[in-house]
Amino acid sequence: MAEEPVFLPVAEAYDRWAEGYDAYDNPMVFAASQAVDLLAREAAGRRVFEFGCGTGRNLAVLKRHGAASVAGCDLSEGMLAKASARDPAFRLLRHDMAERLPLDDRSADLVLFSLSLEHMKEIAAPLREARRILAQGGRIAVIEIHPLLAMGGLAAHFRAEGQEVRMPTVAHSFADYLNAFAALDLRVAHCREWRPRDFAAPAPAKVLKRGADHPLIVEFALYTGS
Repeated sequence: MAEEPVFLPVAEAYDRWAEGYDAYDNPMVFAASQAVDLLAREAAGRRVFEFGCGTGRNLAVLKRHGAASVAGCDLSEGMLAKASARDPAFRLLRHDMAERLPLDDRSADLVLFSLSLEHMKEIAAPLREARRILAQGGRIAVIEIHPLLAMGGLAAHFRAEGQEVRMPTVAHSFADYLNAFAALDLRVAHCREWRPRDFAAPAPAKVLKRGADHPLIVEFALYTGS
């Protein structure tokens, strides 16, 4: 008999995942980290904010590349505790991405979403907040599971204490992203589909499961034009 997964609310699931998240063999996290490593070249001197910052691994990379300040929000207290332990200088907020942030308009130069929008039924609200806090000339980076995989059922999950744990996720199509961007007057500077052959670091076996040419994640670079 197939094992039945345990379904938990998003915050509770990530609280449970927090302790082992950075060591977990997760091909999507590996893939997203490759995109973040490249994005970090743009971080020098910029004020960075990440929606769904988790354990702070991305914030740490951007800080090492010279970001002027790094901040982020997450719904999971467990993840935020890990981020705070990683670097007490991070400015961290426990926050629901569907709600307005307690931040000033145009207070960030680089805004990042990495594997976080899959937990949002409506992606317009967090994107609207990202646009509000984005300074003139800044960029929003959206790095998410490739729609081909998401629409096929791939979503965040993990194993803990012998159980598969799942949480609420939504499969967003390319149309979902593009229509949300257009409605908010967010312009696409470029879109990149990341495949295993694109990665600079040696890829773990799970990353190569579908072959070297199968896209795993999609990255959008957005700007406002105003």
